[in-house]
Amino acid sequence: MQQDTRPTRTPRRRPTGRLLSAFALALAIALSTYLLLNFSSSASAWLASFWFLAMLPAMLCALICYFGDPDQKRGDAFYWLVPVVLIGLVDVGSALVLHEGVICLLMISPIWIAFGWIGAFLMRGQRRRGTGRNTLQSSLLIIPLIAGLAEAQIPRPSEQVELTRSILIQATPDEIWPYAVSNPSISPREGRWTITHNIIGLARPRATVMAGAGVGAVRTAYWGDNINFEERITQWAPGRRLGWRFRFSNSSLQDYTDKHISPDGEFLKVESGDYTIRRISADTSELTLRTRYFARTHVNLYARLWGELLLGDTEDNILTIIKNRSEAAHRRG
Repeated sequence: MQQDTRPTRTPRRRPTGRLLSAFALALAIALSTYLLLNFSSSASAWLASFWFLAMLPAMLCALICYFGDPDQKRGDAFYWLVPVVLIGLVDVGSALVLHEGVICLLMISPIWIAFGWIGAFLMRGQRRRGTGRNTLQSSLLIIPLIAGLAEAQIPRPSEQVELTRSILIQATPDEIWPYAVSNPSISPREGRWTITHNIIGLARPRATVMAGAGVGAVRTAYWGDNINFEERITQWAPGRRLGWRFRFSNSSLQDYTDKHISPDGEFLKVESGDYTIRRISADTSELTLRTRYFARTHVNLYARLWGELLLGDTEDNILTIIKNRSEAAHRRG
């Protein structure tokens, strides 16, 4: 009997096993990156960088698609699902294990998914063009590394943002003024429904207490059961204008919202605010609330979009409280 001398083939790893290994590797890289950045002195700035928000998810999803589709037989659905599944796992792990705040996760998730899709489909297109294996592997590691090093050398632009909301109130400026100045007790049921408060869970205003009167007075704002900060009065024109500068003398806002988002930090500084009251008719006035802050990141446009939602909802809620109280006083008077 003739002996079979053909070389035996090593069984090829099953695609499912390769896919699971690719997800495990991507999660390990994401966790290692987070831990390294979290212990950095400029952790918040790095977590708000274009490299972390765009390059990293694109690289991780490209990596998963490269190893998870070795024969290039998977359809479009696979490449659409990879970023969604990866970011879902990252969010769950971050919330349960790392105890990350919901605001940070919500801010990161949409942009991670978007750039994850870019990375996944760029990988598929590159492979279909027949790019060599060594080139692919080296690009997965070298390009993000170079991009991160390059971004670290680029100064972060500082941009002042003014967020404005207005509301019409059936009351006179003199009737509105006391509620613009101080509201010692605010019920959790007051205000309006917002995504920021009702879905995301940011604490609602509970009280604003004024110590003194006129320029130089200090108003303390209380949100929920744990958050408080000061507003030092800089403009005082009864019935017309009230202005202030924020002073965050403790870390309560950061502790009970998201540890990476400081209102007086390296890449976000909430600076000042004011109310303007304008008479429209005998019994109607317009109340405008402005908040000014500085954004200092490489993704200021994206930060502004979230500012419009989070701070915008907060302003809308505060204006509704003042409106309801002022109109009730107008009806009584």
